[in-house]
Amino acid sequence: MWCQENSARLIQFHEHEVIEMLRDPSQLQLVFQPQVNLKTGRIESAEALARWNHPVWGVLPAGRFIGAIQGMNMQAPLFRRVTELALAASAALNLASRPLPLAVNACAATLSTHDNVDFLRSTALRRRVDPALIRVELTEDTPAADAKALKAALTRLRQYGFQVSIDDFGVGYANLDRLLDLPIDELKLDRVFAAQVGDSPIARQSVRFALGLAKEMGWRVVAEGISTVAELRALYQLGCRHGQGYLLGRPMALEALMTLPRDRRGQRCPLAGEGLNAATGSV
Repeated sequence: MWCQENSARLIQFHEHEVIEMLRDPSQLQLVFQPQVNLKTGRIESAEALARWNHPVWGVLPAGRFIGAIQGMNMQAPLFRRVTELALAASAALNLASRPLPLAVNACAATLSTHDNVDFLRSTALRRRVDPALIRVELTEDTPAADAKALKAALTRLRQYGFQVSIDDFGVGYANLDRLLDLPIDELKLDRVFAAQVGDSPIARQSVRFALGLAKEMGWRVVAEGISTVAELRALYQLGCRHGQGYLLGRPMALEALMTLPRDRRGQRCPLAGEGLNAATGSV
């Protein structure tokens, strides 16, 4: 049994519940949050987020149960199941002539295992999904026991055609030397920067540093957690051109993602409430 505190209540998860969740398609489901070009308003990709439709506790976002998954050492089975669902979603988008790059999350320990990288590749081949449409977001919550194994795994991912992203950059364990040694394509700025960029000189300087580093390394930068027009404007003025957050689009079912307009240039952003175009100056 694993206990995790959730919104001022203690939820007890049993291992058999997690196993059942991974097996039952009605329990583990994915929603998708758009990632937007802040200059044009165009949706350029989406992050796949796990939801547990728990028979007792209702719908739980990943943050509510990931601690239990880690405590039971079941990150790899969760990654594989999420991978299967995400690649099935990618195949469905392709079939509907609505291809869109999707991102899935994985911890360092999961990616350091050769079998999991190969599983991702074999599933993509089976689903006939172009690896270029899949981005693996490496979470910074737990360090890899073997840095060399992680680097080798990320190298293989990119050799197979997948993209690699560092999630929650700025608040995790990774130091700069280690980051520069990893073969990656993208940095995702932790949501704390969006929340503080308007008031904190340190946050603004941190964002400038990340953007400058990314430019030198050829990495894309995505700001997470954008929830207000003020945050959007501040990040854009600092040079950030890609973002994700409730202002730009809440997590949604695959069916909603399929019908969502991708190109919103010259229109009021239907997801942003107070207008992406006004905040960015796009026309």
